Amino acid sequence: MVSLLPSLSAADAGQPGGTSPTPAPSATPRKYTADVFKLAQAPAPAPGGILMVGSSIFRKWDTCTNDFAPLPVTNRAFGGSRTADQLYFFDQIVPTSQAGLVVWYCGSNDINSKLTPEKILQQTKDWISRTQAALPKARIMLVSVIRAPQKRQAGYLALVDEVNKGLIQLASTTPGVTYADVNPPLETPSGDARMECYVADKLHMTPEGYKAMISVMRPVMEREWKVASQNP
Repeated sequence: MVSLLPSLSAADAGQPGGTSPTPAPSATPRKYTADVFKLAQAPAPAPGGILMVGSSIFRKWDTCTNDFAPLPVTNRAFGGSRTADQLYFFDQIVPTSQAGLVVWYCGSNDINSKLTPEKILQQTKDWISRTQAALPKARIMLVSVIRAPQKRQAGYLALVDEVNKGLIQLASTTPGVTYADVNPPLETPSGDARMECYVADKLHMTPEGYKAMISVMRPVMEREWKVASQNP
């Protein structure tokens, strides 16, 4: 039985090689306990696979296993989670996957909650540190926050762009980390959102939207997983 009480990893406990601080508390940690419990009780994936983690853009991607086949994808995204929630439940989500590649999509809900880009990026950096401590041979792929119509209408597009610039910086300065920008195929040549890619809430994706994301994500995932597979 996997405990759902958040525990400290080696990095947080101050053991050799640990660099990250104590996990940031979730604003509503109990909100996702049931979701995480289900994920923790599911059969463990085969070691060396691909783990998708993050918020509802991934959680609602019910077809991702088939969409990325034959890549060995496991989806452990939960709720409308924020970066703090990913840190709070880290030990129940990431280490047991034994993944060779971890694919991250998170930060959109942080922006909606008016968290600053600096805080979002610091918590993302903390998550990267914990992932590298728990899975030292794994690669990490950061997926851009989507410039969805909801973000445009709320006036948050500049914040999205600032977070994405920070993700690019993290990927370019952190060994083993790469970045995939899914926004170009979700936009028209003039930079407007392709509305057929979004459901009625103007935030989450239609099958056409996921198809656009796959066009960017698959080649990067194939490359990074191949690198990870060559580093047993």
